[in-house]
Amino acid sequence: MNRLFEKQMQDILKNEYPDFMKALEQPAVKAFYLNPHKKEAIKYLNKEFIQPHVVVKDGYYFNYEKYPLGKSPFFSCGLYYIQEPSAMLVTHFLNIQKDDYILDMCAAPGGKTCAAASQLSEDGLMIANDIVPLRAKILSENVERFGLKNTIVTNCDPLVFENQLKGFFDKIILDAPCSGEGMFRKSDAAIETWSLEKVHECAHIQRQLLDAAMNLLKPEGQLIYSTCTYNTIENEEQIQYLLNHYNCSLIPLKKSHGMSPGMNMEEAVRLYPHHYQGEGHFIALIQKHGEMTPFKSKNLKPVIPKQNQLLVQDFYKTYLNCKVPAYLYDNNNHIYAILPQFPELKGIRVLRNGFYLGECKKNRFEPSLALALTLQINDVKQFYRFHENDQEVTQYLHGETIEGSTQKGYGIIFVEDYPLSFYKESNHQAKNLYPKGLRR
Repeated sequence: MNRLFEKQMQDILKNEYPDFMKALEQPAVKAFYLNPHKKEAIKYLNKEFIQPHVVVKDGYYFNYEKYPLGKSPFFSCGLYYIQEPSAMLVTHFLNIQKDDYILDMCAAPGGKTCAAASQLSEDGLMIANDIVPLRAKILSENVERFGLKNTIVTNCDPLVFENQLKGFFDKIILDAPCSGEGMFRKSDAAIETWSLEKVHECAHIQRQLLDAAMNLLKPEGQLIYSTCTYNTIENEEQIQYLLNHYNCSLIPLKKSHGMSPGMNMEEAVRLYPHHYQGEGHFIALIQKHGEMTPFKSKNLKPVIPKQNQLLVQDFYKTYLNCKVPAYLYDNNNHIYAILPQFPELKGIRVLRNGFYLGECKKNRFEPSLALALTLQINDVKQFYRFHENDQEVTQYLHGETIEGSTQKGYGIIFVEDYPLSFYKESNHQAKNLYPKGLRR
């Protein structure tokens, strides 16, 4: 362990320092939260290996050695999101309204995005961004798996949003890039890469992101700021900067189950592994003040060639029992269902412009995994339903074809009551349409 870090933690924790160091030697704690769009999902999970999160509604701890939930087909069906239990508190503390417009500035891999966006109605909006292309791709995949229809995924420097969406958002989540001191129990790499130089480098980036966030917030909007680190440079000093330079105030966060107050900042929350069942974290909730000024963003217009619209309509009529979404947007023959409040994002790389339905190819429409994951049994005309441990499910996740019946064309593989993927059947064989990059 780095001596500078040890000295820092001794100064912060004083006589609690030995207990803190002992806690770092213990195994990391694993947790998940349920997808509210997947009704009654809890009844399919093994109660022997899970227990409720001490604070978060529909959050649970689990024994990952005896019950590896990441390998279950229910994970692929989007029934839950596996997330570190301290990180779950960020969206727990954010009082989300169903019609909020939310920006997750540094969103990958997507745990906070999915938790927040799944609480929104179709009148709300989530823009989830990450600056690193690979991380943004993983973010997009998790948004897809969770079946989110109200979410735009972008890959850009979040500072560029200021040019187009100033004063646009009701809520902003800033889980800031940090030195990662709170992850030392989970990650040897976090220990190896830590340095005082890294702390100051992260603090510089955080300051820029905080300035941008305050400009992007509506008056009376809220910013929740979090890091997985302990030092005051990246935590309380950043919040004090906001209080000194902007018309804003701290909203006190309710503490329980071993949560500690901030350093000379009672309103904030600090999480230490010797007090709280999770990793190290800092969380503060800031409210911006000021007069409301009208903000006009140019909305994304639903545009789709007539031929492609007919292909989508024909697919729905032939294979589904639900209506074609009202607003379709065509991006090089890739078809999205958008919502009226979606802003036009010029010059910003958009990976997922809402709900991806599929692609039009040579006079046919090929449905997406995203579409499959939002459907229920009553929505489809053809399907096969299996149990969690059936061999056919394992084969399908491997990418194998499974034996069919007399069906023709597209249908859905269900695991219990939850969709896994489309298949396309001919000659008594259900061709595997599960994306190759997700097969295991």
